[in-house]
Amino acid sequence: MGRGYVMKKKTGVICSVAVMIILLAGGCQKKDTVDGSSVAIYYAAIESGTYYEGWAEQLQEKAALYGSSFEAGYAENSVEAQDAQIKKAVAEGCDVLLCGLVSPDTVTAVKAAAGGTPIVFINNAPDDSQLEKDRYVYVASDEYMAGQYQAEYILEQFNDKEEINVAVLKGPKGASGTIGRTNGLKQTLKASGKKINYLFEDYADWNTEKAQELMEIFLKTGRPVDCVAANNDDMALGGLAAFEQAGISTDSVLFLGVDASAGGCQAIAEGRMDFTVYQPMSDQITAAIEAAEKLAAGQSVSGMEGAGEDGKYILLPFEKVDIHNVAQYQ
Repeated sequence: MGRGYVMKKKTGVICSVAVMIILLAGGCQKKDTVDGSSVAIYYAAIESGTYYEGWAEQLQEKAALYGSSFEAGYAENSVEAQDAQIKKAVAEGCDVLLCGLVSPDTVTAVKAAAGGTPIVFINNAPDDSQLEKDRYVYVASDEYMAGQYQAEYILEQFNDKEEINVAVLKGPKGASGTIGRTNGLKQTLKASGKKINYLFEDYADWNTEKAQELMEIFLKTGRPVDCVAANNDDMALGGLAAFEQAGISTDSVLFLGVDASAGGCQAIAEGRMDFTVYQPMSDQITAAIEAAEKLAAGQSVSGMEGAGEDGKYILLPFEKVDIHNVAQYQ
């Protein structure tokens, strides 16, 4: 998941005004479509900004191919705003929801706000117990696999080392991407039998600047590190920038991210970053809309590419990216 997520606390009048503005912007209205379809899709996004607005734009394009209407609302990391937006969308006749949870802990409240309307969760995973076959489904890639791929690359590059010093830059605390990617990294490294020393580990919230600040603090300790594994490319680039600005050689240090972002791929092509993992966002978006259409029509998602037998997950595979194949992703 990833992307500069900075949680902002809003209190008092400021919060009330912000929520009112958000509510005015959100909604879900049925519209006549060229093929007579009456499916109305509402995307409850975590926040505004380039990343999620990019998702909304592509989701809308895919929905149009089905002749379905589409609207999006941005909760700006406010649990209360997301809940209110969903209630409003459902009241206005929304047939199916796409939801990027502000927090996985609020999924029960989100489902209650939906009032029985089917939900396709994207961007942030709810707990497995909150999903339900062909009613509440999650579309993504297996986050654990992204961390596993990072660990496998580290082990390949340090095959002759019995002890590896690692720094980890993590996304927001509690985010499914943070948990899955970090677990995949650590468990795969542990299974190698090598001695793994985690010299530094902190939450940089997908943010380049915060990652750089944290890594600058770590570098002042003077402790040697073999690799910087970040939950996304933006944080990997922040860690790299800290080394570069401090004038510390990175020749023997690996920098690894996730997302195969434009910046990440460019850094790999330049030999500054070493590895990333391509998240098939376009395929996820296509699958999310297809799943939404099926759920709105009372159909099953079984048979869709990546669909699990339990009918709760649609998971599309990550892909490894390094200097040998990065040109394919630029």
